[in-house]
Amino acid sequence: MKAHKETYYINSKKEIIFNVIANIENYPTFLPWCIGARIIDTKNVSDVIIQKAELIISFKSFRESFVSEVKLDKNNWTVNIVSNKKPFKLLKGCWIINEKKENCEVSFEIQFELKSIILEKIIGLVFFSICKINC
Repeated sequence: MKAHKETYYINSKKEIIFNVIANIENYPTFLPWCIGARIIDTKNVSDVIIQKAELIISFKSFRESFVSEVKLDKNNWTVNIVSNKKPFKLLKGCWIINEKKENCEVSFEIQFELKSIILEKIIGLVFFSICKINC
């Protein structure tokens, strides 16, 4: 399983940061590798919004779409992403937002394993390139 983790310090309120992360359908406007995003389904479970979302990613000559479950927990200021749909055997991601005195600490972690060894080599490089450029 491949993994990547980043921590940022952003001079903004946690509500604004959370809303940017939670607005999945807006990703194509500010993430150059994301060319499509849509919410398939939304439900509320105990103050947590659970969305089924599809992203279409494109990087150089590579293009792929995938569906994931996204849990938006405003009480804990976290966004958790999970998928075991093609092309992933498993995808787990987490955003954690902690408000500090002068800024917000935003942590992002992603782990993934692909269903195919060939895809692992191709998409693995693409995902790490995307993470290093945009995360």
